[in-house]
Amino acid sequence: MIFPRSAKLFFAIGSFASLLAFNETALAAPLQVSPISVDLTAPGQTSTVNLRNEGDRPVNVQVRVFSWTQVNGEDKLMPSRDVVASPPAATLQPGTTYTIRIARIAPPLKAGEETYRLLIDQLPEVNLRRPGASVDMLLRYSIPVFFTERSAGADLQWNISRSGKTLIAEATNIGNRHAKLAGLAVVSKAGTVSFGEGLNGYVLPGSTRRWVVSTGAERIQPGASVNVTAKGDDYAVNQTVVVKP
Repeated sequence: MIFPRSAKLFFAIGSFASLLAFNETALAAPLQVSPISVDLTAPGQTSTVNLRNEGDRPVNVQVRVFSWTQVNGEDKLMPSRDVVASPPAATLQPGTTYTIRIARIAPPLKAGEETYRLLIDQLPEVNLRRPGASVDMLLRYSIPVFFTERSAGADLQWNISRSGKTLIAEATNIGNRHAKLAGLAVVSKAGTVSFGEGLNGYVLPGSTRRWVVSTGAERIQPGASVNVTAKGDDYAVNQTVVVKP
């Protein structure tokens, strides 16, 4: 791939697992964020996220909150009016830590869960003289934010199917709390098909997520009885289903 003499690379980081997938250059990026998710139980309404500049130059950031839903298996973000982040922009000097405050300004939840994404964008430096051939690496952190009523819980229903040379796993969350999945796999007598050892993603309440894999799919035949396994935040998935054609 050929880049122009002065170019910008934009990396989106949605979780710690995603961060580990980047090369050493991305891991050495100056802007660091913690924690990597925010999960508040009612009546809790506020939290904080820390930003740290590990580089040797100032870092400019923009901070925004979006309402997060899933439609047809895809994430959808819309500007939020119920949750705000303060301040919305900041400049971090080298070696310093900055605290962002997240606050829900709507009344506390009485049932279920509301889901948001905190987007933290590193902005380019202005008036910075760069070498003739240079690449700017700008980061976007996408931090999941959950406001949950204490009794809410996830409830996943699974559908496994074969389509040509691929195996498809679908999870529908009929519960009222998100499900975070990692290490998703389909286990049969003929072998195990993995959908990835790390974080597979989230299934939001009332939503369906789909994963598709081709490696090893031929081991799983329509009509076979298989076990769907995965790790969650505070639970483990182990459900028996019959593979559909």
